[in-house]
Amino acid sequence: MLSCSILWIMAVFVGQVISHIRGRSRTFAYSPKFIHVAAVAIAGFLVSSHSAGAKAVPQVRSEKIDSNNSHKSPESLLVGALVGSGAANIATLSYLMAKRRAAIRQVKFSSSAENREASTTLCDVGGVVDCDDWRIIVRVLGAPVAETTDGATIAIGKGKSLELLSWLVEHRDSSTRSAARTALWSENIQDGTFSNVVSDLRRSLNTSAGVLENDEWIPRTFTNQMTINEKVVTDAAIIGKFLKLYIDTPNEINRRQLEESLSFVRDLPFAGMNYVWADAEGITTSHVVTTVQAAVLLGEYAISVDDIESLFYVTEKGLRVLPGHEELVALRMKGHSKSGNRSAIKLEWEAYARAVEADAWAGGAPSSQLEELAKSLAKV
Repeated sequence: MLSCSILWIMAVFVGQVISHIRGRSRTFAYSPKFIHVAAVAIAGFLVSSHSAGAKAVPQVRSEKIDSNNSHKSPESLLVGALVGSGAANIATLSYLMAKRRAAIRQVKFSSSAENREASTTLCDVGGVVDCDDWRIIVRVLGAPVAETTDGATIAIGKGKSLELLSWLVEHRDSSTRSAARTALWSENIQDGTFSNVVSDLRRSLNTSAGVLENDEWIPRTFTNQMTINEKVVTDAAIIGKFLKLYIDTPNEINRRQLEESLSFVRDLPFAGMNYVWADAEGITTSHVVTTVQAAVLLGEYAISVDDIESLFYVTEKGLRVLPGHEELVALRMKGHSKSGNRSAIKLEWEAYARAVEADAWAGGAPSSQLEELAKSLAKV
């Protein structure tokens, strides 16, 4: 029954279009009125496209087929044609716009996927790291900077906004507005000053990292509580996470993840910044200890399997946060010895001695044990 109805509507529509093109207006029985209007619009469009500049279209003769339909005046047909043509144009335009939006969306998503695939983040390590767990990384192992998962730097206008971001992510479990104001400013500040810093930080995160769906990077509250979204992490926290995994389960995948995470290390924690709260609370020291511990574990494994390249890579990362660390220097000397490079052993010792002499806390006295190791390795 339905197929017969569809066929009848199609036949009526084609018949009415042909009728109007020939200059006759026919209304078939049991045909919906919208079929008649659409036929008039299509016929008018075809006639106008093939007869531009021709004489006026003669009046059409109307034949009554169905007693229920009355004769239509030329004015009513013209109105119907205009309405039908306008409706057809609007529908066509809507379709083209929807198609264009779909194409743009597809290109945008494809570009995002290509950027993510080409990035050098931990998403590619072993295929087991879920980067959906974080979308912004605050890199504190060096000069503080915020980045997205694809490595794009987040432009933050105010220095205090970046410090607030660092403070929030380092105090995830105990962050409040009053504590943040006390840590970042040594004197009392106006509420408006603090609000401007928070607004600048929110705006920077939304602009560079995108707006979260049904969530906020810094949720708005009417209390003293002030938190940061869980998708914001630090590079030090990532290294700490993989260090724990490797200690608990020392397999190859966890080792590779830990070694790759050391790529975040650039310099001393919070280098070039006077973040008093980081030093006073032991956060700087904690990051140094975690990084050095990871470097030592990986260095010991690398030398045990004669992977000299990895040995020098991980120990160099550890020495960036703690220059002159004796255990790391010893591992590097042993690596040079395995490679048969005696002159490099001497260079390592001299670099270590200079680092110790420059460190007033060490007392300017190199380790006698390390000195004996250097001499014994140089004789081999």
